[in-house]
Amino acid sequence: MSAYAALKADAISSRGSPPSAIDADDNILSYAKNSDDDCSDEDDVPPPTIDVKLESRESESSRTTPLLTKQQIFQSDFLPSETNLQFEGNNSVLVTLELGDFIMVRGMFKLQILQGRVKINNCYELDANNDQMYTFFTIDTNALPIISNVSFGTNDTEEPVKIRLVNYYTGFEIASDKSTLLSSTSDSNAKDAIFARFTFEIVIQSGVHHGLFVDDSWVKYFASNAAISSNNLVVIGNKNAGKSTFCKSLSDFLRFQKKQFVVVMDLDPGQSDNSSPYCMSLSIQTSPYICTNSGFIFDKHEEYYGFSSPMDAPSRYLEITSKLYNSYLQKYKQRGIRLVVNTPGWIKGYGRTLLEKVTSIVGPCDLVLLTSNMSSEADENSSLLQSLHYAAATLLPGVFQVSSNTPSQFRADSKLLYFHRKGDDFFDFSHHILARSPERISYRVGSTSSPGVYAVSLLNFKMGSSFDFKNVPLLLSSLIWGVYSTDSSCDEILLKDHQSKLYPNLIQSKDLPLALGTSGCFLGLLIVHSINIHEQYLNVYTPQDVSRKMKKALQCNSKIVLVRGEGNLPPSEQLCPDLFRGGASSQLQRSDAVSSK
Repeated sequence: MSAYAALKADAISSRGSPPSAIDADDNILSYAKNSDDDCSDEDDVPPPTIDVKLESRESESSRTTPLLTKQQIFQSDFLPSETNLQFEGNNSVLVTLELGDFIMVRGMFKLQILQGRVKINNCYELDANNDQMYTFFTIDTNALPIISNVSFGTNDTEEPVKIRLVNYYTGFEIASDKSTLLSSTSDSNAKDAIFARFTFEIVIQSGVHHGLFVDDSWVKYFASNAAISSNNLVVIGNKNAGKSTFCKSLSDFLRFQKKQFVVVMDLDPGQSDNSSPYCMSLSIQTSPYICTNSGFIFDKHEEYYGFSSPMDAPSRYLEITSKLYNSYLQKYKQRGIRLVVNTPGWIKGYGRTLLEKVTSIVGPCDLVLLTSNMSSEADENSSLLQSLHYAAATLLPGVFQVSSNTPSQFRADSKLLYFHRKGDDFFDFSHHILARSPERISYRVGSTSSPGVYAVSLLNFKMGSSFDFKNVPLLLSSLIWGVYSTDSSCDEILLKDHQSKLYPNLIQSKDLPLALGTSGCFLGLLIVHSINIHEQYLNVYTPQDVSRKMKKALQCNSKIVLVRGEGNLPPSEQLCPDLFRGGASSQLQRSDAVSSK
C-alpha cells in the first residue's frame, strides 16, 4: 500500500458525518442594563427584569435553553491523493483543497496561498498572494488551526484552492518528539510517518487533538458594530467557556478582516495564551503575517502576580489590574486602540466580587458573557450581570470543550516555553535546563553595597523578628522567581542576617510596594537553582533577554529584587535524566556570571 493509500484509508476509517453548524441567529442574546437599578444593593430583592432582545428566528418562549453548537473537529475533511497532496522535497507540501475541504494542521508551519481564498478557523479569510507567508505556531495544549476552502470563481463557480505548507524551524519541533519534556503523552506526540521530516503534520486520522472552529455566532458578533466599536470590552464566563479563544479570535478577525488592532488585557494568571507564567499582561499583536503565535507578541507589558488564581492574593490581583489599565490609558487609549479584557473563570462567590471590582476599574461599555444557558430567564446569568459595571451586554454560547490536557499540564508547558526560548521565535529544546551550568548572581548581605540581588521577598509569607535565616536556602532553591529592578532606597525595611552574615536580605510581603516604589520595573523570570552562602551568590537559570536586562540594571546601579509566590518548576525539569544516568560528577562548562564577587 502506498503512503497516499494509507493516508486515505486512515481518513476514511476515522471520518464521521460532518457536524452541521446551527444558525448563528439562534445563538445571540443582546440587552442593555437598566440604569435605574444600578444602585440597588438589597440582597432580598429579586433582580429586576432585564430588557432582552433575542436575535432569533423563533420566539423566546419556544425554548428556554437554545441548543449550543457542538462543532468539535478532530481530523481533516480531506482525502489525500497524488493530485491534491504533493511533497516538494523535505521542506514543503503542496495541498489542493476542493470547495468544502479543510485540513487541520499540527505543529509549526508557514502558509503560502497560491490560488483562491481560504478561511482560518472559520473566523477570517486570506486571499492568494504568492509572495506572502503566514506563520503558524501551535502547541498541543492548544486547539489546532483549521484551513478551509471558501473560494468561488467567476459566476460563483467552485474553485479549488492551492496552498503550500512550508517547514517553520523554531527549535520547538525537537521538543515535539520528546515526551520527557512536554506534558503531552507519547501517543499524542507521535507523527504520521509520512510527515516525519516536516515541522508540521496534516491530521488525517482522528486522535486526541482537536481543531479550532470558531462558532458562527461569534463570527457574527465580530462583524457587528459592537465588536468594531472603540469602547472597552470585558469577556467573562465560567471555566473552559472559551474566553481566551474568544479574545484571540476577535483580535485576529479585526486584524485580518478590518485592519484594526486591539489591546488584550489578560487577567487570567493560570491559563493565559499571552502572559508569561504567574504574570498578567497587556499586549497587542500588530503583525499582518502571524496567524497563531503561542505567546509571540511584539508589544507586551507584563506584571508579576506570582500565583495561578486570583483567590491567592486578591488585593495584589486588583492592584496589578489597575496598573495594567493605567498603562493602557497612557500608551494606547489616545491612539484609539480598543481594550479587550480576558478574565478568569471564577465567577461565583468572591470571584464575582472580584469581577465587579475589575469592571469598576476598567469601566467597560460592552460586556460579553460566554454561557451554556442562553435563556434570558436564567438566574445564573441575570444575577451575575446585575452585579457588574457595564453599559450593554451580549450573551454568546461558550465552547465548553474538555481538553485532553489538564490546567497543570498547560502551565507546565508554558514554563517550558518560557525558559527554553532563545529569542522572539526560537527555542532550544535540545537539552534539559539542568544539562547546562547555571549563571551566577551575587547577593547583598546586610548593609553591604556590593552589586547583585538587593533583597528577596515571599508573597503571602510573614517573617517575624525570630525568623531563622537558615531556612532561606529551602525557600529559595528550585523555584521560579520574578525579577524586579528599582531605584528606590528602603534599607530601613530590610530584614538582615545580623547573626551569621551569610544570607540575603529579606523584604516582608507587606513592605514590597514601598521597596519597589514608583521606579519598580518587572524584568522577567528566573529559576534559582541553589545558593552558595560562603561566596554569597545564587545559581540561576534565565532566558537570555532577562539576563541582559539584569546586567543593564546593575550597570546603572539599580537594585535587583526577587519576588516569589508559588514558583513550582515543570516536573520534567526537576531532575535531568541525563545527569541521573551519568551521575552527579558530570563536568559542565560554566556560563558567564551576571555579577560575581
